[in-house]
Amino acid sequence: MAQQSADPKVSSKVPGIEIRHLTQLPKAPPSAQSQDECNAVFPPTTAGGQVINGLGWGVTGEAKLGPYDVVSFAGEFEPSTAGSCEIDQGNITLFNGPQLVMIIYVTKSSKLSIGRVIADDDGLRIVDGSLAQMPVGEVRLVGDHAVEVTPITAEQSVCGGKEVVPKVDGKPVSEARKQIIAQGWEPFRSPPPSYQDFVGDSIRKSGIIEATDCSETDSASCSYYYRKGDIELSLTTHGDQRPTVDGHQIACDRSKWHKAD
Repeated sequence: MAQQSADPKVSSKVPGIEIRHLTQLPKAPPSAQSQDECNAVFPPTTAGGQVINGLGWGVTGEAKLGPYDVVSFAGEFEPSTAGSCEIDQGNITLFNGPQLVMIIYVTKSSKLSIGRVIADDDGLRIVDGSLAQMPVGEVRLVGDHAVEVTPITAEQSVCGGKEVVPKVDGKPVSEARKQIIAQGWEPFRSPPPSYQDFVGDSIRKSGIIEATDCSETDSASCSYYYRKGDIELSLTTHGDQRPTVDGHQIACDRSKWHKAD
């Protein structure tokens, strides 16, 4: 499709991920029906998300970026344990209302995948389609309308610039916590769980005392909390042999801190 002179500029600095202008999407492939077997999709709330849902694709995420409604979606889902899914044929679209403006996708030769888009404190984060949801890039607004895809930055400014935390997604939690603690964050040790916690016990015995809320599923997920001033940083990991960070959240005031059992 020919690009109009009024089209916003787009660029990608992540090898294997491209962004281009687009005004129409095809209907979803038959494999998109697999979305009914897992909890990776949800009913869309934006006009763009409803357009994509109407074409049969599974909406995996929605976020706001300047004037755009950003919608991630996919065409194939492989069910795993506890309703989770591996996501394939994923893309990210940017809409002005119901009008599609551009699409972010992986090239055929790339080993990367797109699972969903997640709102970050200083932009949008792209995570892959694996169960661990590893970050593969960020989406940023340049000026009023231009959009670029960039690699994950080494640090993230949070809570309106009050603090900076290292980007640790994809790293072993043993390495991630060293970076976090070195920047002045204090690990919070939750009370012992009321259930038999084999995964958490093993991690805590290794010296990572803040491991909590661990599950016994195949993903062996756990949570970890760190506090500095009025801000709380939480991590999640998967894997019991080598727990790896697959997500993080920030609470900017004490009223939103994790409530330990």
